[in-house]
Amino acid sequence: MLLFRIGATCFGIETTYVKSVAKNLGWVNDKPVPDFADGLVSCGGRTIGVIDLKKQFSTKGEVREITEYTGRTDRLQEMECIIVSFGGNEFAIPIDETVDIFQVLEKDIASIPLYAEKGMSKKLFKGVSALGDKLVLVLDVSRFLN
Repeated sequence: MLLFRIGATCFGIETTYVKSVAKNLGWVNDKPVPDFADGLVSCGGRTIGVIDLKKQFSTKGEVREITEYTGRTDRLQEMECIIVSFGGNEFAIPIDETVDIFQVLEKDIASIPLYAEKGMSKKLFKGVSALGDKLVLVLDVSRFLN
């Protein structure tokens, strides 16, 4: 599992779905944006959708918004994205930093308590896992495009 951070929140994504971690992606403004996406970027000659995790759960401003980058090429150079591949589709998830890669067994992923799910606009998480001193929200990639 690839661990990454957005603001103070630590997330995990199965490495099976991670195609790469990339920087210097350019915004594409001349094409229609798919329903699931918060924007489009150019990656390796392809145009792919961007999914901003800030919109998927509630935080009090600790996670930067993707709109900070729109039209600001100086900030685009700093943005790091995980390029995810699932079911023949690719999308980019902007992150603050990669943390590490850990092996996590399915039995070590617990359900997210119902009270915590109320602040999430979609059920994009497989569950939660504790890795050392980190509490990690584990993403369920199969739910991203639904």
